[in-house]
Amino acid sequence: MAALGQRVLVIEDEVLIRMLAVDMLEEIGHDVVEAGTAAEALEKLRGPGSSFAIVFLDIGLPDMHGDDLIAEIRNSHPGMPLLVASGEDQAELSRRLGDFEPIFFLGKPYDMGRLQEALAAVQQKTG
Repeated sequence: MAALGQRVLVIEDEVLIRMLAVDMLEEIGHDVVEAGTAAEALEKLRGPGSSFAIVFLDIGLPDMHGDDLIAEIRNSHPGMPLLVASGEDQAELSRRLGDFEPIFFLGKPYDMGRLQEALAAVQQKTG
């Protein structure tokens, strides 16, 4: 899992899902910053104190398609691990987004155990 105490940016437009993700990440010791839109997320990534160990994002945002947001993040933060939470087919997502490594996927709905497994995979590959 990502080392404890690391800063994680959570990008999720659904308030309850975002609150759940933030609660889970904080429960396992991470410092979490939240964004409800792609624009807000990009502002946080470009602003002062914008060092994040991982970006945990929903791909279905109202103000920008997730693929475009990922491309924007890659332009400014080429090596930052991205953990995409989506209900879309993982094989399709992997095919579509595979060029944006390091990128990892977590199917929705998820629970604490699956989130921790995904974070462990991120840590193992990017370590």
